[in-house]
Amino acid sequence: MDDPRRRPDGPVGVAGTRGAQETLSRLSRQGELARPIRPVSVDREGRVDASEAAGVTALWRPGLTSREWLLAAVDHLPDLAWVHSDAVGVDGLPVAELAARGIVLTNGVGSFSRPMAEWVMLAILAAAKRFPRFVRLSDRGIWDPSPLLSELDDGVLLLLGLGSVNSLVAPMAAAFGMDVRAAARQARAERPAGVTRMVAHDRWQAELAEADYVVLGLPLTPATANIIDADALAAMKPTAWLVNVARGALVDETALVRALDAGQIGGAVLDSFVEEPLPDDHPLWRRENVIVVPHSSWSSPHAVDRINELFAVQLARWVSGAPLANVVDATAGY
Repeated sequence: MDDPRRRPDGPVGVAGTRGAQETLSRLSRQGELARPIRPVSVDREGRVDASEAAGVTALWRPGLTSREWLLAAVDHLPDLAWVHSDAVGVDGLPVAELAARGIVLTNGVGSFSRPMAEWVMLAILAAAKRFPRFVRLSDRGIWDPSPLLSELDDGVLLLLGLGSVNSLVAPMAAAFGMDVRAAARQARAERPAGVTRMVAHDRWQAELAEADYVVLGLPLTPATANIIDADALAAMKPTAWLVNVARGALVDETALVRALDAGQIGGAVLDSFVEEPLPDDHPLWRRENVIVVPHSSWSSPHAVDRINELFAVQLARWVSGAPLANVVDATAGY
C-alpha cells in the first residue's frame, strides 16, 4: 500500500471524533510536527465524509466509542494504517480484524497508572484498617471500637501482573514495609523497584496461602479469564482481600460471591465487573466487606491531560515515520 506519509507534499490525514478535533487542530496550528496534519471528523456512527477519507492514515479512538464505531470508521478510511485507542484494555476491540488489514493498534498505557495505583493503596489501607466497616457504623450512629486492626508493615502483597499500574504499586507498598511479591509473564533482567521477590507466571497460586492482599493488574485474554476462580479463592487466607482494578472477567464472580458467603476471604475492592453498570440485584452489592467502585479508579484531571499528551507524542512519531510506543501485540492480546 502507498503510504501517504511518504508522499513529498500535502498534510497527513488524521481522523477523530468531534471532541478530538480541537486537540488535532491545535497540534496542527502549533507547527511542532514534522509534517502538517489534516484533521478529519468521524461522526457518532463511525462515518467519514467520502470526500475527506482519502489520505487519512491515522485514527484517534476515544475510550468510550464502541467496537462497532471503530469497525465502521475503518471501513470508511481506505488508507488507514494506525489506530490509537485512549483505553488501556483492548479486549473489547477488533484486534484481529485490524491486524488482518495491516493496521497498527496502540493503546493508552501510562495515562491512568498513577490514580489507579493510588486506588490500590487506598484499598489495601482500607482493608487493613477496616475502614468500610467504620464508615457504615458511622452512617448508623454506632460506636464500636472492638475490631482489632492491622498494620501494613510485614504484610504480604501479591501482585498479579506487573504492568504500568502494579509497577507503581510495588514501591508505594514497599514504603509501608510490605513484602511485595509479583508474578509476571515476562522475565526481568533486574528485580523491579519495590518488589521483594519475582514469582514465575505459572507459580503464583502457590503464593496465595501467604498473601494478605492480592491485586489484579492483568490484561484480559483467554489465558487470564476467570484466573481468580473457586480454587484460587479457596487457597487464599480467610483474612485476605482481593483488589481488582483491571478487568471484571478476570474474576469468576459467582465463585467470589460463594467465597464471601463462606468466609473464605476477608473481602474485596472491585473497580471492574463482567456486566457494567453492576445490576441493582447483584449479590456483590450491600456487603460490609465489599467495596464496589464504578470503574472509576482511573479518574483524575491529570489523566485527561496525559491522554492528550500521549497522543500528541504518538502523532509526532507517526508523521515523522518514527516507531510508535504502546503497540498492541495482536497475538498476545495486549
